[in-house]
Amino acid sequence: ALKNINIKLEKGKMTAIVGGSGSGKTTIIDLLLGLYEQENGTINIDGHNMQIYNLESFRNKIGYVPQDSQLFKSSIYENFIWSNPDASMNDINRVCKMANIDKFIENLPEKLETQLGDGGVRLSGGQRQRISLARALIRNPDILILDEATSSLDTRSEKLIQNSIEKLSGKITIICISHRLSTIKNADYVYVLNEGKISEEGSYDVLIKM
Repeated sequence: ALKNINIKLEKGKMTAIVGGSGSGKTTIIDLLLGLYEQENGTINIDGHNMQIYNLESFRNKIGYVPQDSQLFKSSIYENFIWSNPDASMNDINRVCKMANIDKFIENLPEKLETQLGDGGVRLSGGQRQRISLARALIRNPDILILDEATSSLDTRSEKLIQNSIEKLSGKITIICISHRLSTIKNADYVYVLNEGKISEEGSYDVLIKM
């Protein structure tokens, strides 16, 4: 699926991986999460082979927001506590502001105790994604993975997610997976994949002019 891939993810930076369906984007994330083991090459973390680390401990340092986030059939509060049982109300309020859902939740009749329904069916796609982002952030991750997290959203919802990402700039390491360049304009560095290979790489400003 991948051929001669060499990618560097800098700490505290936002790295974007862009490409069409089947280009290998999700495979890279699956390898990083330890879901697959590569046949060749190495995955190094802070200069050390990933295999020396405890996989469960490593995954606990990762926040993950997929394209279609599934929320539990419970309250907003319970969804947060599931992600981090030790989270305080201050923690919850902090991530709600970071994900731009604080005002939305405050206007709900039952606020954090609002029941979301099966899979968050009572919310719009943008609201679900922002709650999912907050749920990922409440884990206090060192790495945040956004896997096509805005691809199915309307323009306004996508903008709110992008504003949330801007607030995180320089604070945590962000890996953004996307099929189009327009959604990753805030990335520090971009890799473009095509049929399992890196076809282009560089800053967003440079690539958008090509």
